[in-house]
Amino acid sequence: MAKKTGLLLGLLAGGAIAHLAYHHLSKDQQSQLKDDVQDKLDDLKDRAVDYAFYASDAWDDFKDTFEDQSQHVSDKVKDVAGQIDTDKLKQAASAFGKRSDDEDPDLRSELADVSTSADDDSDDIVLNSEETFGGADVSGASEGEKPTETILPDGTSEPVEY
Repeated sequence: MAKKTGLLLGLLAGGAIAHLAYHHLSKDQQSQLKDDVQDKLDDLKDRAVDYAFYASDAWDDFKDTFEDQSQHVSDKVKDVAGQIDTDKLKQAASAFGKRSDDEDPDLRSELADVSTSADDDSDDIVLNSEETFGGADVSGASEGEKPTETILPDGTSEPVEY
């Protein structure tokens, strides 16, 4: 609230000072000031109108380009659609729908070979603890081992509780 009040007081004080300064000018200086302000306002209006025309032209150019590109894409799609042989497409679709595994004996024999080779363990790698660790007990800590300790920076240690 204090910022708004300060802004309002600043605007009022600036306006009052500008009003006093304007009335202390001579008639020629006042008319010159009015003409300068009017010229700047006219320039500002002209720029605003120019930018509005620029924006309108840019929008029209965008619409034209978009329409051209969409027409180009539409023509390409129609060309590609015209090149597709619909008879071959229908034949392929009907053949795909009618096909079953019974019609392809090679597929059946290949699947049978895979299922029989699954019984063969020659490609599998199987590890057990006896072979890998030489019979060592890896399931847990043995009785002779010390518990894990945490060594602190001051050189003392504490056992870790699990």
